[in-house]
Amino acid sequence: MPGITRPRLDRIILRLLTLAFMLAFAAAAVATPGGGMALSLDDAISLALQNDENLQQAAAAVDGAEADVMNAGSGRLPQLSISGEYATTLKKGVMFLPSDMAAGFGGQTKIEMGGDYTFQGAATLTFNLWTAGRLSAATGAAREMLASSRYRQDLIADGVRYQATAAYMSALLAADNVRIAEKALEETREAMRVARAAYEQGSASRFDLLRSEVEVANREAPLIQARNQFEQGLLSLGRVCGVAPDAGISLADTLTAVAAPDDLESLLERMRGSSPEIKAMQRQVGAARQVVALAKAGRGPSLQLIGNYNIQAQWDDDLAPDSNERAPSATAALAFRMPIFDGLQAKSEINSAAADLRIAEIELDRVTRDRDLAVRRSRLDVENARAILEGRRESVKLAEEAHRLALVRLRNGLATPLERLDAELALTEARVQLSRSLYDCNIARAALDLAVGSELKNITAAGAREESE
Repeated sequence: MPGITRPRLDRIILRLLTLAFMLAFAAAAVATPGGGMALSLDDAISLALQNDENLQQAAAAVDGAEADVMNAGSGRLPQLSISGEYATTLKKGVMFLPSDMAAGFGGQTKIEMGGDYTFQGAATLTFNLWTAGRLSAATGAAREMLASSRYRQDLIADGVRYQATAAYMSALLAADNVRIAEKALEETREAMRVARAAYEQGSASRFDLLRSEVEVANREAPLIQARNQFEQGLLSLGRVCGVAPDAGISLADTLTAVAAPDDLESLLERMRGSSPEIKAMQRQVGAARQVVALAKAGRGPSLQLIGNYNIQAQWDDDLAPDSNERAPSATAALAFRMPIFDGLQAKSEINSAAADLRIAEIELDRVTRDRDLAVRRSRLDVENARAILEGRRESVKLAEEAHRLALVRLRNGLATPLERLDAELALTEARVQLSRSLYDCNIARAALDLAVGSELKNITAAGAREESE
């Protein structure tokens, strides 16, 4: 192909083949026979972490913090700059001479100066030999803010995991409600059929028949509502996961019970050691301390090494000067600067930085206390949800037995269709409460995980070295 070399063409073909393979693998992994996307909870969390806009912004903030570290460290390196100017003189300047000197210049009292063309060029080298701690403090503050940005990224990732879990559990609850509503409508229709047959045989009253017909009508609306809530749940889940609304999501998991939480002391220890929010605030406090040190260093002296190389030339007629019309020069200097009185600027900057440090320390204390409280409360919520769950399971068993007995009594002529409808209503309510309890257990567990904080994911090897230093 014209304009494309063979190695480049090979790379393009390799990338296209890799992309095609990845697309085919992804389609095989998530496609269902109906054309939808089957998502497990882990899949939903993974997609949310890939597509969340806040997390992408946090990653960009980390990139910006890395650039700030590079900028702060640039002061330790020599700075080299060059400049140049090439000019043509439209009208030369003049020098006026006293009248008693004019005789020596042929009677002229003004003499033109310069040439038709002028060139000036310079190369300047600057190197900071000593800054009284300014560079160390600036670099330290930038590194602390970089680490804080990485911890903030982990904190946002924890929030994304919680949002994805909550959205997935809400969709599962809505799916359970649809199944319960469908089953309730099916059983109520069967009860209406039995009541109608009994009424035609004279063994049931017209009231029993009307009650069964009303119950069927009443069961249709909750089913429609449950289906709509399920669709809303899938739409919300798709938004969290970054999936298009028409992707056709299906749920691969079901609502299940959660394990008992660890003991409180273990959870608190994990929270204090791995909470990204606390780690981020600790690094912000460290950055504030470095800013105080930077402000104090502003009172100290600085020492620079400065080197200059200049070349200048003036000439007429030709576009370039000859060797006699240009002259170089070079200088080397040690520049010492010691602030004596700056109008209290340094004092104001120190006081402002100290106030910011105090604010950061108070915020760290607040965050730590809030996290401690959140862990304690979330653990109790998990225990409460698990305790309620056991009761809901027993209620379902009792309701199922009552429903079975109602059917037996109805077949033996010892009960009315009305008693069967009441038993079915109680069974449906018990199933709904059980699903809600399973949902509450999973949400409480997700909230506990959020309060404790996950293991840090975005502290890279470089970031870990910075932390150890």
